[in-house]
Amino acid sequence: MQDHHASEHIPIIFITAMSNNDARLKGFELGAIDFVAKPINPEVLKPRVRNFMHYVELNKQLQAEYDAMQELAELREDLKNIIRYDMKQPLAELIGLIQDLVDEASLNAKQINKLRTVEENSLQTLNMVNLSSELYKIETGIFQLDAQPVNIDSILRRIVEIFRNTYAAKQLNLAISAEEPPKNLGDAMLCYSLLNNLLKNACGEAAPEKSSVLVAVVNEDPIQIMIRNKGVVQQSMRDGFFDKFVAQQKPTDARLGFYSAKLFTEAQNGKIALKVSEEKNLTTISVSLPRFKAEFEH
Repeated sequence: MQDHHASEHIPIIFITAMSNNDARLKGFELGAIDFVAKPINPEVLKPRVRNFMHYVELNKQLQAEYDAMQELAELREDLKNIIRYDMKQPLAELIGLIQDLVDEASLNAKQINKLRTVEENSLQTLNMVNLSSELYKIETGIFQLDAQPVNIDSILRRIVEIFRNTYAAKQLNLAISAEEPPKNLGDAMLCYSLLNNLLKNACGEAAPEKSSVLVAVVNEDPIQIMIRNKGVVQQSMRDGFFDKFVAQQKPTDARLGFYSAKLFTEAQNGKIALKVSEEKNLTTISVSLPRFKAEFEH
């Protein structure tokens, strides 16, 4: 009876003259929830059955509430994923459109500055979307990389230009050095987020006023990207610098920045590392990403 789906939740009480432990154990294995020994006392049996039925009803109610909560949670997660995806696609297209417009020779300086502001806000929104969706997918092992050629030099130059304006009050010398502009193989939106987070920390948190922040792209295989700024990371934070729990010791803006940069890099089959020079008072974060091989085929 308990093997049938329609009747598996019906409680079974055995009425038996057997009282040995082996018989009781066999009854429990078959699905019994209790035993009533003969001879039967109706005055005892009735409230006993009533209590068990009350328990069964409560259990069914709790299960129904739990199932409803699970269904609602799944619907919410599905809705979040749809919203994130629906936001990410137009954001990526918007950023590309803005970058095309900025290159138009007919625009004046005021118009370009306004477009830069829109571009910066769009990149920050994209970063938040990536932190709320892609980071979760990577952490839970469900992220799948659709690797495409990415113009990493162009992405870096856009971010550098934005941060020159954002941190103009600090009077930083923010420079980018690149050999023949290479392309890496990865996800452009993840590259935007990881480089944005690293440069935001270098310019906003780490670098002293009127100091230099250097971004260098080395045309190797894999491609090397180095971000160097004045100032050194505290000794106590260097071990496991990119780990999630070590990140909690950093300023608020940097907490997810380094951790997400590590995961976004590794999700693209790359590596990230920290190097500190006490003697030169310099901190360097290097990111290596797979190179787009087609460049060598021509």
